[in-house]
Amino acid sequence: MNDTVSIVTYPDDIQTDALRVLTYDLTPEQSQLISNTLQNLDLPNTVIYVAKTGDDPQWVVDKKHKCVIVILNANSEDQTTAGYLLAQPNCYYFGSSKLSVANNKEILEQQHINNIMEKAINSYGI
Repeated sequence: MNDTVSIVTYPDDIQTDALRVLTYDLTPEQSQLISNTLQNLDLPNTVIYVAKTGDDPQWVVDKKHKCVIVILNANSEDQTTAGYLLAQPNCYYFGSSKLSVANNKEILEQQHINNIMEKAINSYGI
């Protein structure tokens, strides 16, 4: 399927029916893993919000509310935002987190990301 993939950065937004994913402060290597998943899976229309340290926190929170999946770099310089996002039930992360007691959804390999995306499609009927 893979109809379209839209990449959205601060301060923009997009109005479309789609699987929505928020990424926060990913390294280039982590972003590549997301890209590999997008290329390899049969996904519906997909919106990837790419947020980073320094983006308006209100924008980040707004996008978090719109997304089915949040994927972040737990080693982000902005530990306040990272901690907030890690506390969300739909959050998965790369790296090590001191909050692993509350969130044990660490991404260790490519297959984890594939599974997360497939589960989102099946669970939310997207």
